[in-house]
Amino acid sequence: MKGNGEATGVNGASEVSGGKTLLFDAVLEPHRSLSRSGFFAVILVIGIITLGFGIFFIVMGAWPVFGFLGLDLFLLWLAIKLNARALKIVERIRLTADEVMVTRHGPRGGESWSFNPYWLTIAVNEQPTGKGDIRLSSHGFSLSLGAYLQPAERREVADALRKALADMGRIS
Repeated sequence: MKGNGEATGVNGASEVSGGKTLLFDAVLEPHRSLSRSGFFAVILVIGIITLGFGIFFIVMGAWPVFGFLGLDLFLLWLAIKLNARALKIVERIRLTADEVMVTRHGPRGGESWSFNPYWLTIAVNEQPTGKGDIRLSSHGFSLSLGAYLQPAERREVADALRKALADMGRIS
């Protein structure tokens, strides 16, 4: 399965460590609209424009403006870097006959959860604004995934996981 953004996965049987058969594997990532080279191009263009305005203000005698323009450029660079860092999140859903394993790796480290596939419920929460998530629930615990995906991508991932659970003979 491959969505418009960054929801990719594999259905079908394959081997994972421990001799378990992998029945479903999906990797969810936020869409990154600005590549590394795009980032450098934006900073370079804005830097050249800022330098031109800065020189203009120095010639006019308003030299303190040059420092504030440099501060603006630095804050733009920092904002883009912090945004890119926040988007470094990868969520992976893997299904075997024994468990549904969910791992999340982000800027603050990684976490993992395990669910019994026979007790797992899957819900797609949608809001009119387009925000929402995929909610995996079992035994009073609920986990939110894919909040950064488009609504159609969330439904596609949830439907594919439901189908994989049904194909393995889970009671639904």
